[in-house]
Amino acid sequence: MDRGVTRQAQRYPELFLVQRHFSRGTPGNPLKTRRRRAGTIDVDGVAPMSGRLTLEMELLESVLSHVSLFQRLRPDEVGQVAARFALSRLGTGEEQAFAASRSEARMLVVIEGEVDLVVVTAAGALRSHLEAGDRAGDLALLTGKVHPWKLSARRPSLIATLDAAGLDALLAKFPAIGLPLASEMASELGTMNDMLRQLVELHAEDLSADQLRSAVDERRRAIGRRGARVTRLSARALFNRLVVERGSEPPFWMLMGFIVSLGIARTVVALILKYGLEKQLFALVPGNDPNPMHVHHFNYGLVLVGAAGLAALFPFGRRALRFLAFAFGFGCGLVFDEFAIFWNLNPEYAQSLSLFAAGAMAAVLLQLTYFRSYWARLARRAWFQLRGAR
Repeated sequence: MDRGVTRQAQRYPELFLVQRHFSRGTPGNPLKTRRRRAGTIDVDGVAPMSGRLTLEMELLESVLSHVSLFQRLRPDEVGQVAARFALSRLGTGEEQAFAASRSEARMLVVIEGEVDLVVVTAAGALRSHLEAGDRAGDLALLTGKVHPWKLSARRPSLIATLDAAGLDALLAKFPAIGLPLASEMASELGTMNDMLRQLVELHAEDLSADQLRSAVDERRRAIGRRGARVTRLSARALFNRLVVERGSEPPFWMLMGFIVSLGIARTVVALILKYGLEKQLFALVPGNDPNPMHVHHFNYGLVLVGAAGLAALFPFGRRALRFLAFAFGFGCGLVFDEFAIFWNLNPEYAQSLSLFAAGAMAAVLLQLTYFRSYWARLARRAWFQLRGAR
C-alpha cells in the first residue's frame, strides 16, 4: 500500500470503513496493518489481513465501543482507536509480566476470556480478576507512576494493550477521551485522599504504638481487599450490550411482549379468582345453556398473533416491525398462558402443562434473542458436515 492511499485512509476513515465492509476477507486487503510478532498482532504497517485476524479486530472494536473511555466516539473513530492497540493471546495458565518502567507501562483491556492481575506495590501484592470488557493500567499510563504487574490467564484469553505513545496520540486526536479519564482520576484521588485522611487522624489520636500499628495494618488489609485498580464494564455498557443493541431486533421485543403479557394475564386471573369477580370481569356469553359461555383470553391472543403476523408481511407493517414484534409476543403470552385449556380441552385454568409450555416458549424466544447467531453457525457447520464439506 503506497503512502498516498495511507493518507487517504487517515483523512477519509468512513470511506475506507465502507471499503473494509465490502472487501473483508479478501487477500491483500490494504485497509490496516496486522503483523504477528511472537504471538502479538502489531498495527504499525501494512500487510494482508487473515480471516481470523479480521474477526479478532472486529471483536476488539466491539468491546472498545462499550468501554467508558470510548463510548462517545463514532464507530469509525473506535476503529481508529482499535488500530492503536496490540492484541495477544494467552493460553490457560500462561503468564505475561511487565516491569515498573515507563516504557513497559500498558493499558490493558480484556477482549475475551478471564485473567488474574497481580500488581506489586508498597502495600503489597494487589490482586484482581478481570473478565471481558474490564480494563486496568490506564491511570498508571497517564500519570507515569508504574508498578510491576503480571497477568495469568484462567482460560484461553485475548487481551489488548496500549502503550504511552498510543494513549498520547489518542488524546491528541480524540480529546473527548480525556473527560472520562479525568473523572476516573478524580475518583481515584478521592479514594486515596480518604485513606490519607484516615491515617492522619490515626496519628492525631495519640494511640499507643501497638494500637497505631494495628490500625495501619487494618488499612493495609483494606487496600489489599480492594485489589488492583480495575475499571469494570459499566452498568450502562451492560445495558447497551444486553438491551439497547438487542432492542433493535424483533426477537427482543417478542420476548418482552411475551413476558409482559404472561405476567399481566397471570396476575389478573389470580386477582379475579381470589376476589370472586368472574361475573364482573370474565367475558361471558349468555345462551340457551344455563351456564354462559366463557371466552378465554387465549382467543384474543390467537387474533393478535394472526393480525401481527399478517401485518408484518406488508410494506406498511415493516415500518412498525418492533411494535408488531411486541404485539406478536404479547399474543403468544396470552395463548401459552392457557395452552393446556385448548390442548387438553379442559376448562380448568390451573394446569401444569400451561406453565411448562410457557417456560418452553420463553426459552425459545431467549435463544432467538441472544443466541441466534450461535445456533445459526452451529446449524451451518452441521449442514456442511452432512454434505461432506471441509
